[in-house]
Amino acid sequence: MTGRGASLESLRQRIEPPCAALDFHTHPLADFGPCPVSTPAEDAGLLAAAARRAGISRMVVFSLHHTCARQPDMAQIREANDYALRLRDAQPEVFVPFCYVSPCFPQEGAQEVERCIGRERMAGVKLWVARRASDTALDPIMLQAERWGVPVLQHAWNKTVGQLANESYPDDVADLANRFPRVRIVMAHLNGVNPRGVETVRSCPNVWIDTSGGDPQAGIVAYAVERLGSGRILFGSDAPLRHPAVMLSKALAAGLERQGLRDVLWSNAARLLPDWSGVAALDEAGSRRPANPPAREGRIDQG
Repeated sequence: MTGRGASLESLRQRIEPPCAALDFHTHPLADFGPCPVSTPAEDAGLLAAAARRAGISRMVVFSLHHTCARQPDMAQIREANDYALRLRDAQPEVFVPFCYVSPCFPQEGAQEVERCIGRERMAGVKLWVARRASDTALDPIMLQAERWGVPVLQHAWNKTVGQLANESYPDDVADLANRFPRVRIVMAHLNGVNPRGVETVRSCPNVWIDTSGGDPQAGIVAYAVERLGSGRILFGSDAPLRHPAVMLSKALAAGLERQGLRDVLWSNAARLLPDWSGVAALDEAGSRRPANPPAREGRIDQG
């Protein structure tokens, strides 16, 4: 091919991931989307289609309720989790739902983790801005995560101005990691916590960081990999707040070696997620190995 066709093909090769990719940080369109959706099935279809166009085949998803209330009540929390489950029901080969809870309701939150993970086969826990991660009100929820062996994704940011009253700093995440060394914690928003946040959790071996937050920034993923190793960084887009293809460019342009890129785009997620999530390791060619879909009935083995 010559001329315009050749340049388009060259560009396509540069922006397509070299292996299967899993987005570890997404929300429903009903929460943050640029367009209204009428059903969870429509929501799932639009999100999955955007991901597929970017070369992303699996997505961790968690709903913060369509109101995005920073201090949700338990009815809103249960409604949000039920919505995430409906996304999985619509496209189980794509979506891996996490259980959203609030430390404002420590015991009820722990019970919701039991419902969502013990009965509904969600694959992790999502914490947002109701309480800082250093607040011991998180402890009953963290104990449930430890019991089930699932990761906890904790929102964090490091703002010069405008930090929310209960928004976690990286120091709060480090405190949480030290209190629960057997729980695998994903600190969200690499661009939000910035290099200072990377250094804060460097000594916490049970903390990973996802690449979401802000616009693509040259060098930020390479810096995190240099300081923490490729085994502790996960690709995340924060879609639909950011387009997954745009956020994927942060990882693809980081200059990582083949194994490092495989770690960031897929393998780290496969190691963190429980077996019932259906996310299996990659084969040598970078394709997904066959995995059984998540079971829906009965209880799972806690290990």
